[in-house]
Amino acid sequence: MKSKLFLVLPIIFICLSSILIYQSRNRRNDYRSTIESSSIPEPSAFEQLQKGKNKEIVDLGEAMITFVHFEDVNQAILSIGDEEIHFPLSVTNIDKNQFELIGLADSPSNLTIGSTFGLAQDTNQQHYYYPLENE
Repeated sequence: MKSKLFLVLPIIFICLSSILIYQSRNRRNDYRSTIESSSIPEPSAFEQLQKGKNKEIVDLGEAMITFVHFEDVNQAILSIGDEEIHFPLSVTNIDKNQFELIGLADSPSNLTIGSTFGLAQDTNQQHYYYPLENE
């Protein structure tokens, strides 16, 4: 009788342990899948712009203000790769040489020479400003 008991008790213990381990792993996997499905990545600034405008918008990429004419014409030149785009500007702070681009939708009023930002364009040739991710 004792020999049967010594044989049956470890088998029961191993079976119960394996059942408990299996259940805890299932709970952990369910919890992990719930966490992964609930964490939705935040849309980029360009994607937010597209949703906000409800238009077909093309991302032109990173633009940099390379040259500004403050006298006579009040115009800024933006460089996007090898292409240059000219925009009229309005000076907002003479002491700090800050301005805003008039023909650029959502343009901030504190742009300076060397400022970089994202530039997009819709089918009507309207240009849009959006902040870059690393700023």
